[in-house]
Amino acid sequence: MKLLLIAFLACSCIPAFSQQTQKGRTCRVIFPQRPADAPVEAHLFDGSISHKVQLTGMNFSEVVKLPAGDLVLGLTPNPVLNPEDFPAGAPIVKIPEAITDCYVILGSDPANKILPVRMLPVDVGGDKLKPGQTLWINLTQYHIKGMLGDEPLLVPAGKRVIGKAPLASSGYYKAAFLYQPDAQTAFLPVMKKTWWYDSTSKNLGFIIDSGGRLPRIFTFRDHRADEKLENPE
Repeated sequence: MKLLLIAFLACSCIPAFSQQTQKGRTCRVIFPQRPADAPVEAHLFDGSISHKVQLTGMNFSEVVKLPAGDLVLGLTPNPVLNPEDFPAGAPIVKIPEAITDCYVILGSDPANKILPVRMLPVDVGGDKLKPGQTLWINLTQYHIKGMLGDEPLLVPAGKRVIGKAPLASSGYYKAAFLYQPDAQTAFLPVMKKTWWYDSTSKNLGFIIDSGGRLPRIFTFRDHRADEKLENPE
């Protein structure tokens, strides 16, 4: 699983910060496998200002408004006031101009001495992820099958899949998951839950190695009706 996560989060880029603004262009940060000793907050530098973001591992960060154009986001332990003061070696990630909304998924990187994380951008703008849908990210070596409400789900090992809305409108639904221990074995139960479906929210689902026999499966709901854009430093 660690090899899958490293490959999934690998990124190599050179800072080329943008300072223009673009109405409605946003991102949120998420740290789904946050180690207990990892920082609980950091500062997302967009080329001109730093935005404080929470790294709880239990939810998305605040909504952050992004500059326009091709840019590189950087994550630092302290606010950066000028681009020339951005610390060499800090985690960075490219955001192409075409991406209008994204999630920045963090993975642990103990080798980084500035901030021990890697950054992966996931484009969820426009029709790439619609309200009511869930983007499933499988970080295990297991194939996963599920039934979410009336909708079947299959997420191959190490892949991403967008799952359909489980209901026609908001409400509770039954979620059941199975996993395949290896290619020659039948699918076995993982869990059955009753979950709440919000038709106005985008969702991000993770399948990760729990360290035990069964994978861990959980989701984050991105509901923005009552969200305020995070204020910069």
